[in-house]
Amino acid sequence: MKKLTSFIAGLLLAVSICTAQEKSSEPKTVKIDDNFYCIDDSSRQFFFIGTEKVLLVDTGFGRVDFTARIREFSNLPIEVVITHGHGDHTGGLKQFGECFANERDFSMITEEITKKPLKDGDKIDIGNFVFEIIEIPGHTEGSIVLLEKNKKFLIAGDSVQEGPIFMFGDVSKFDTYIASMKKLNKYKKNIKTIYSAHNTLSYGAEYIKYCIEDAKLFKAGKIIPEESESMGRTRKTYKGKHVSFFAD
Repeated sequence: MKKLTSFIAGLLLAVSICTAQEKSSEPKTVKIDDNFYCIDDSSRQFFFIGTEKVLLVDTGFGRVDFTARIREFSNLPIEVVITHGHGDHTGGLKQFGECFANERDFSMITEEITKKPLKDGDKIDIGNFVFEIIEIPGHTEGSIVLLEKNKKFLIAGDSVQEGPIFMFGDVSKFDTYIASMKKLNKYKKNIKTIYSAHNTLSYGAEYIKYCIEDAKLFKAGKIIPEESESMGRTRKTYKGKHVSFFAD
């Protein structure tokens, strides 16, 4: 039952976000740095051109032909990593048939996709980029971020941003999220820029601390929620000093 609930929650989340965005606009490919690109499709995907392969982080809603986009820049084999299992990050996986992800989110990814496990401390080395995997459960049980220590940037998925960060359903836990952000904050000396999948593209490392502070305000009941209708029921948005959360 838990697996089914997790899958449905991710599916409903993807539908909610997709209907809230402008569907007619063509997603754009933007160069961030040498061999580092972003595709902005309401939920951002990032790809990195290495010396032997291309690493694609997340696959959005599935509206982008990723192979065609990436082939404009490289003919190297493409490897896919998923930051977490929500549908607005896994929608394009059918184009590849397989991905790397944290196994605690495997149940949120459709069964026909071959899933390869990533755990805390694993390294993904594509030559000119080396990413360390850091597990940060909270937004989902299997949320991860990718840290490039040498270049001092972090690919954060949904977990570090101004929000609203979706924190409802059985896969989202505030106590776990706060613990994960405290863990991530220990890496702040290795982070100059944080790249997020939603809202503002990039943040400074201080945003990890902001996520901790505002999540604590939520837990302490010090944020008055704003109510709105979503997914057939009333949902609440909790706006902190820097970060907001979408929660029951």
